[in-house]
Amino acid sequence: MLAGCANADRAGSSGGAAEDGSLKVRVISTTSTFTDLPTVVILARDYFAKVGLDATVDHGAGNASLITQTVISGDAEIGTSGTGALYNAYAEGMTDLVSLGTTNPSITFGLALNQDTIDTLAERGVTPKSPVRDRVRALRGLDLAASPQGSTGNSYLRRMLSEYGLDPDQDVTIVPNNDPTAQIASTRQGRTDGFAQSFPRVNFPGSESWGGLWLNWAVDLPELLPLASHDYYTTRAWLSKNPEVAKRVMKAMWLAHRDLQNPTAELREQVRKLPDFIDLNEDAFRAGWELAVGAYKGATPLTTKKMFDNEASLVNADRAKPLRFGFDDIYDLSAAKAAQPR
Repeated sequence: MLAGCANADRAGSSGGAAEDGSLKVRVISTTSTFTDLPTVVILARDYFAKVGLDATVDHGAGNASLITQTVISGDAEIGTSGTGALYNAYAEGMTDLVSLGTTNPSITFGLALNQDTIDTLAERGVTPKSPVRDRVRALRGLDLAASPQGSTGNSYLRRMLSEYGLDPDQDVTIVPNNDPTAQIASTRQGRTDGFAQSFPRVNFPGSESWGGLWLNWAVDLPELLPLASHDYYTTRAWLSKNPEVAKRVMKAMWLAHRDLQNPTAELREQVRKLPDFIDLNEDAFRAGWELAVGAYKGATPLTTKKMFDNEASLVNADRAKPLRFGFDDIYDLSAAKAAQPR
């Protein structure tokens, strides 16, 4: 495991000016989803360029833990991922990591079931319109695909199950899989009964008429909110040498959050045209968009201690030893505050 200040000697590797005077920065993420809708908006509206950045954005990371390792090694300056990976990495010794702020204060996440499973549960008197407690308890005995234990998505699923009286390790079988496409395929083919994923992926079954959305975390588990569910982060070594780059990164984030306060049809179509979304089922995209944008109402990049506390509680549920660091240890909001519109 890479740890400590491994990239300290590379802390000034970005921030150099391109020919047009913009400042260079490398950003790494997993596949685009509405869990990090602000970054999607930044790309759709070219906000990195508009704030004076020459940004390279890599969506090639297979999982969030690889993002923390890439940032700490200096192969990218900014990581964006589920915050659970950041907290766990910090706890395991990567203490040079620091969050610049939160992109998503909610949970744009759901559980979809295939139609055979929905029909079986309907015969037992439980439907997608039943109270959430009944819908969760009806999952007893099912096989559910999700990202591996320790991931943010897996933590969401476990918390939902335990909140309504199910033991995630005894009452259901959680089938770990890092590949969201494989999760969807296994559910469609009946090898698993459902899958837990972000919007708009969980909207595919309903839009393609082979299943439907069973749970929506933002609506069905509001006790978790507000939550630092998805963050931008870097290293303190890099941040200390590149405050202007960090400020511009967060300025782009403020612009994206501004747009999501009153999302227009034009914005939706600009996002739709991005490579990761252009070939998606149109109905799934629109359904996922409508469910996701509401989660960003009132959002800003400025993480609060309450958001940190809720995320830490979620992460601790899957850890043998609880996190032993505080809000000020892992957050430096100076760039976000400097970029805040006046």
